[in-house]
Amino acid sequence: MHLKFTGRKLLLSFAALMMLTCGGTITAFAHNLTAAIQSVTIDTATKSKININVSTNGDSTGTDGKLYIFEIKPYQSDLSGRSDPIASAPIAGNMDFSASLLAGPGEKRIYSAFTAAVKENGKYQMVGSRHYITNPEVLATNTDPALNPGKKGLRIENYLADDAISMNIKHAGLDLATEHFFGKGIWYYYEGKNYQINADMISYIDQSVKKLSDNGVAVTLVLLNSWNPAYPELYRPGVTQQAGNVALYYDFNVETESGYRAIKAMASFLAKRYNGKNGYGKVTNWVIGNEINNQYWNYAGISDITTYVRMYQRAFRVFYTAMKSESANDNVMFSLDLYWNMLPESGVFGKYKARDVLDTFNNIDIEEGRIDWGLALHPYPYPLVSPNFWDDLTTNQGKVTTDVNSPIVTFANLNVITDYMQNAGMLDTHGKVRHIFLTEQGFTSVSGQGQDVSQEQAAAVAYAYYIVYNNPYIDAMLLTRQIDVAAGDGMSDGLEYVGKDANGQEVMIHKPARDVFANIDNPALTQQTSEFAKAVVGITDWSQVIPGFRYPGQ
Repeated sequence: MHLKFTGRKLLLSFAALMMLTCGGTITAFAHNLTAAIQSVTIDTATKSKININVSTNGDSTGTDGKLYIFEIKPYQSDLSGRSDPIASAPIAGNMDFSASLLAGPGEKRIYSAFTAAVKENGKYQMVGSRHYITNPEVLATNTDPALNPGKKGLRIENYLADDAISMNIKHAGLDLATEHFFGKGIWYYYEGKNYQINADMISYIDQSVKKLSDNGVAVTLVLLNSWNPAYPELYRPGVTQQAGNVALYYDFNVETESGYRAIKAMASFLAKRYNGKNGYGKVTNWVIGNEINNQYWNYAGISDITTYVRMYQRAFRVFYTAMKSESANDNVMFSLDLYWNMLPESGVFGKYKARDVLDTFNNIDIEEGRIDWGLALHPYPYPLVSPNFWDDLTTNQGKVTTDVNSPIVTFANLNVITDYMQNAGMLDTHGKVRHIFLTEQGFTSVSGQGQDVSQEQAAAVAYAYYIVYNNPYIDAMLLTRQIDVAAGDGMSDGLEYVGKDANGQEVMIHKPARDVFANIDNPALTQQTSEFAKAVVGITDWSQVIPGFRYPGQ
């Protein structure tokens, strides 16, 4: 736009300096600054301050000439009404800031994000995305390597821990019902507030974690958030209890201040309780929620995949930060089901392709601060009621294939995902393939037609273990059930079941799969243990179906 004055012309840039007078107030047009936070890290030398690096285009037009850094919580979407920046400096191309890690008495900023802002017309405006601290592990007092004594694991029943240990397990999976986490019996003072923790539930978990840890077993704890109306702060605002066919578990809430504080307290308590130094045992691996590509297992009431995953990830980061700031090498994971490139067939709301959720999670992680998350997969056979996963490539009308676009991933094509995770964009912050655990999968001993397929179940256990043992990118495999339970999925996938002896007394009956599982990783017994399975699978040598095959111990 040109303004003409007597005797001369004054040429003003519309985007840079145009002014309007309105009611005596002169207002600048929108700023031209672009800025991106490149890193937010805890200072490794002092461990008491945060270092923030920001890159900008250096254009201060329309601002007061300064760039400001604000702390922002997951429940805050903008800077409305804010006037509390933690740092500021004159705008330049590349800028470094520092701020105290302490936000106030007893409260650290490790869970917060940070955003760059400019002052425009007296108000602060965010420029660019928020960015979280990416190295909480530098605060950890426990820097022991993550325990991984082998690849064989089992999701156990707490009261049958001794039986599980007798099978020479290297990993054990436990569930924690977080809707019952708060209660009575244990006082926990955190960030200036006393929380009451459910002592009965914690004591129950303590017993198993300690027993397993004392026997050299790596423990995986899955945090599942079902419904409890006594603690509404655990659930996203506006979410109500859903019908049983819509949701079993719910997304963790960090979108309100009360929810955010409750989740921080929960995560902090668990991280400290099970750090291996307090006499309660060690949890090494954490899974936050369940099969998040299907909201039946993680209900948030959001349909848009990006919004849904973003809010899940912000809660995930709270747990990640708590666990890693206590035990530097713990693995913190999210889980996906077998529906890699197709929508899950169960559930009624919020269903996504697992690959889309994985990609979205990774993209948001890159945008808001890269951390070393892990992946928990559930590659059940397809269909669930058939243990013969070796037939999946030929009996499912193209739903199980060997390429990256396979609709479903089972043990028959497990390398589809491990190959995908080797792509450069999926590597962790050290340039390595991320930790991948198979935290839930099983094989039925009764077919969908009611036939006894216990031999096929046993063969599937052997074959699946060999696949995992020979895949360097899989950390461990945890079978889903120790004993049969009525789960409504048509599967009898336990290694044992409760039967009766000759006197009518209840006893634990071993299926053939139990003995296979117990010995499959024993170098002295593995070959004879799995010999029968070759005929069941239809081969004469395992190298026919597993490239570069090695028996355990070789």
